[in-house]
Amino acid sequence: MTAAPTPRCGSPARCGWRGERLILDFSGSADACAGPVNISRATTIASVYVAIKHLFPEIPANSGVLDPVEIILPAGSLLDAQRPRPTGGYTETILRIIDVLFCAFARIRPSNGFANAYGTINALCIAGRRGDGARWVFFSFFGGGHGGNPEGDGLSHGNPPIATAIIPPVEIMEAAYPIRFLRWALRDGSGGAGTHRGGLGAVYEIELREAAAEVFVFAERARFGPKGVGGGGEGARNLVRYRQGEDWVVPALGSKITGLRLVRGERIRIESPGGGGWGDPAGRDPLAAARDARLGYTA
Repeated sequence: MTAAPTPRCGSPARCGWRGERLILDFSGSADACAGPVNISRATTIASVYVAIKHLFPEIPANSGVLDPVEIILPAGSLLDAQRPRPTGGYTETILRIIDVLFCAFARIRPSNGFANAYGTINALCIAGRRGDGARWVFFSFFGGGHGGNPEGDGLSHGNPPIATAIIPPVEIMEAAYPIRFLRWALRDGSGGAGTHRGGLGAVYEIELREAAAEVFVFAERARFGPKGVGGGGEGARNLVRYRQGEDWVVPALGSKITGLRLVRGERIRIESPGGGGWGDPAGRDPLAAARDARLGYTA
């Protein structure tokens, strides 16, 4: 890598070049916490590689790629969790590391920066017993918008940057579990504005068809939307709601639910975030902007 000035990239990470080495300093990271969002040192390093591979796609996938990269991690921190700290929610922290590095590199070289993707897998679990007493457990994750980039708009309703898995088809999920999807659609106006717009999130609304079930949701981005870069706007924030009777309820923690009990006909609804925008919205092609408005892609 060529030499360049060392910039500050925002807490908790700093990055820069020193000669032929890239230095990623996470010294500002919080200590490991009681909740499940801690990750191990190995997982942090793997997350860094994913981000670098996105930013520099020409880099080969081999064991020498990270040799010129120095990663500074405070021992016992959120990013270097030690047993017995819980790590079950590792996906959310992995995605945030990628977000942080995308924003950092955009400050150094906006021409090849990426805006943030939707940044959460929206893990949903619905579980109960069938009429014959048999136990059933439905679990899935859900997609959202990817960030705008130098080459074009972000992908709408994509997988997270860490995954190659796909969401099962609606028909399979409805056949296997006592649920019904009332809606599965792109989320209008959810992509961040920019020269290249962020991709759209999605709307999922699921109705319970069994007598009763418990619901668990583990997700992020309810308070802060995915960031744009180079003057691009934020993507829409995550919105999780459930319907009991005639009322739609937003959970106290925004995008996290535990111990929720639904009965037949009640619903859970997830509106996933869109991606951040890349570049000044004033620079967007007028024809693309008109198409966005016509299709409902922009607010």
